[in-house]
Amino acid sequence: MIRRRRQAVLWKHAVHGETCSTVRKILRNILQCYPFKITHAQELVPANLPEREVFALQFLAIMEVDNAWPWNILWTDEAHFHLQGNVKNQNCGIWARENPFQMQPLRLHSQNVTVRCRFTATFIIAPFFFEEIDPSVL
Repeated sequence: MIRRRRQAVLWKHAVHGETCSTVRKILRNILQCYPFKITHAQELVPANLPEREVFALQFLAIMEVDNAWPWNILWTDEAHFHLQGNVKNQNCGIWARENPFQMQPLRLHSQNVTVRCRFTATFIIAPFFFEEIDPSVL
């Protein structure tokens, strides 16, 4: 029954051009479904806590001496796009009546493409793309 209702909601959205907010209201009010996110768990080791505290204190101490210091930092960020269909939790939601408390197991070394970008407060260094291949495939 829920599957038929969901198909009807998607059909109404596609054919009649209903807005996403209308579809969201139908899912929430008629089907009584709520959005949930997949949880990714990262192991936090208690042994790393002192290292984190030392880093934070050093960062604050340098900022007290030179308040503009963070403006000179070359910040880096990276995103991994897994080729086996793993999803990022900010890109994937589950609509259900109850929280499924779903955790997604991830392979330790799966094939992926990594995008890295570096930036400062004044400029951005163009993104770089790297294909990372699972050693077991070679």
